[in-house]
Amino acid sequence: MDTLKILLCSSEVTPFAKTGGLADVSAALPAQLNRQGLNCSVVMPLYREVRNMDLPLKPCTEVAVVTGAGISEARIFSYKTMYFISHPLFSDRTGLYSYAGQDYPDNLERFAFFSRACVELIRFLGDIQVVHCNDWQTALVLPYLKDAGLDHVASLFTIHNLAYQGIFDAILWSMLFLPHEFFHPDCMEFFGRINVMKAGIVFSDAVNTVSPTYAREIQTGEFGSGLDGLLRAVSHKLSGITNGIDDVIWDPATDPLIARNYSRHDMTGKQDCKRALLEEFSLPRDDGPVFGLISRLVEQKGIDCVLDAVPAMAGMGARIVVLGNGNPVFERRLKDLRQELPGHVGIHIGFDEAKAHAIEAGADFFLMPSRFEPCGLNQMISMRYGTIPIVTGVGGLRDTVRALGEGERPYGLRVASPNTPCLLDTVTQACRLSHDDPGLLLAMRLTAMEQDVSWDTPARQYAHIYRNCKILKERTR
Repeated sequence: MDTLKILLCSSEVTPFAKTGGLADVSAALPAQLNRQGLNCSVVMPLYREVRNMDLPLKPCTEVAVVTGAGISEARIFSYKTMYFISHPLFSDRTGLYSYAGQDYPDNLERFAFFSRACVELIRFLGDIQVVHCNDWQTALVLPYLKDAGLDHVASLFTIHNLAYQGIFDAILWSMLFLPHEFFHPDCMEFFGRINVMKAGIVFSDAVNTVSPTYAREIQTGEFGSGLDGLLRAVSHKLSGITNGIDDVIWDPATDPLIARNYSRHDMTGKQDCKRALLEEFSLPRDDGPVFGLISRLVEQKGIDCVLDAVPAMAGMGARIVVLGNGNPVFERRLKDLRQELPGHVGIHIGFDEAKAHAIEAGADFFLMPSRFEPCGLNQMISMRYGTIPIVTGVGGLRDTVRALGEGERPYGLRVASPNTPCLLDTVTQACRLSHDDPGLLLAMRLTAMEQDVSWDTPARQYAHIYRNCKILKERTR
């Protein structure tokens, strides 16, 4: 079988630029595909943050793109299996999509330019068989491919979060330089506006999302964000593949960022990690349970439920350690809770890689009471570290966590509904487990650590989709 040549297009890739899980997927999936014998390269914008890394970039080619201001040139650089699109739209500003909490007003222009440059890169490379686009920021690659007549390239579009669709005013249509017939309810028109994610769904050969349950959920009115009808119409080409995690970086047996390494064969180091975590966040070092949370502080993640539950959790003797940023209202409430409950609440506003590892290793339980969760990575990282995930039953949280009472050999706890009373019911269950049944808690920890959360199986599933898309393309040409 010929080696497939794949180009994965993403707006962010770890470790070059990251705002969320998309960056982790865009790094780990291609790496695993290449280990499995495929040929997968990745293209992303050359943001200022990337330029400042002083990578040994190799000039690759220059491409010309028509814009509203005339012909604009982009330079393309390569580095290992990466390609970077260089243009002032990306390199002359801070942040990927926004600044000071506000989206850049020219984001449609920016990512339309990036998408057109990706098509020119495909044309330059000449041997790409499958293009894999991710979320709205790269969805325009697909109609541009069609408009360019590159019909031999098969395509997959992955929805990482349907809540972010790239919706813009119709007055901006002319700057896309796409055929007018594409601005139609069956293509990219959405209640009189441009919906960029629709382009990815409509023009791709296959669509997938990042867990089987989320693939079903987004075909319903509750989770479909206005696109459920379209997604039901394309259900024949829609599937779900659960993400993996980088199980080399996230391995308590070798992790250099935690206080003491441990494994399921010798768990003594986890107690040392717990003590170190409490010390780092200036919390008392007693035997009460520690609940960790690493998240964007937004309603989707159920942060409001957690904040409302904290006083009652403190009353149970629990400590809560939070790492994240987001809604300023939630950030202020966290700071207020730390002042009111100094022996129970530890926070770090922002992101810190070492603290993330310390929380995963040192916490007893990990809170993820999400209202919706396409996949989620932290519950799988927690499982790897023997930290019991406390999760709702949505999306990837349903697919990756077997909770107590849901079958044999459980390794998580389920929140019945994303609200404060249900969260407190599950936290109470966790506290009782910690105090009254340490044997069961240890068994759950060990079972969690046994689970295969690597990219091996998901990468094979993606390879299967790529091959099917290629075969479909060949048969329909």
